Amino acid sequence: MGICGCDRFSSGSIGDVLQTIVKKDGYRGLMRGWIPRMMFHAPAAAICWSTYEACKSIFHEINTNSDNDGGT
Repeated sequence: MGICGCDRFSSGSIGDVLQTIVKKDGYRGLMRGWIPRMMFHAPAAAICWSTYEACKSIFHEINTNSDNDGGT
């Protein structure tokens, strides 16, 4: 048992860890925490993509205007 009450795994192999989780908690154990994690990451991803798209539009407009002005 780990410090926080989490299980310690004797092997670092992903297959062994997955097998232990499925054996202990079933297939639902593999998805535990998925919804809170998505609720945390989805707004961050939305902010990142919207900032990227806004900057892309601004730079595209700047480049288009500088091309029309003769490169000044």
